[in-house]
Amino acid sequence: MLKDDIRRDFTNARKAGNTDVKNALEAIIAGILQKEKIEVGREVTDSEVIECITKEIKVQKEVEEMFKGRNSEKQADAEKKIEVLSVYLPKQMTEAEVLELIKVADVYDDASPKTKGMIIKTIMPQLAGKFEKALVNPLVEKYLANK
Repeated sequence: MLKDDIRRDFTNARKAGNTDVKNALEAIIAGILQKEKIEVGREVTDSEVIECITKEIKVQKEVEEMFKGRNSEKQADAEKKIEVLSVYLPKQMTEAEVLELIKVADVYDDASPKTKGMIIKTIMPQLAGKFEKALVNPLVEKYLANK
């Protein structure tokens, strides 16, 4: 399981004194523990671990943006964390691949907001951890505008 890989890598990084990897994985392990405490005894799934990773990458991108041009050390630290965490994500999809999923999911004749919602609802499970969620809505809108 992905959770076990992360914990093993965290322990190895701690023993080796690799603070970059250790610091990046700490937040993921905390997120996993938090999910496990909600339902005691339940194992988190790989998709839930990917959610934790995606959420932390988003936070680190915001940190990176916030310190851009002001504090190069903190910006570099955020970049390192993103680099470490990205290794644990599945292969990322391109916009072209997502547009292809949108075309397949579009079984509707019109281009209404309801159609957009149905397409997004259909493709989101296929994109989990593979494509940035915030970019899906604009892609669907672009597709429907050119339909």
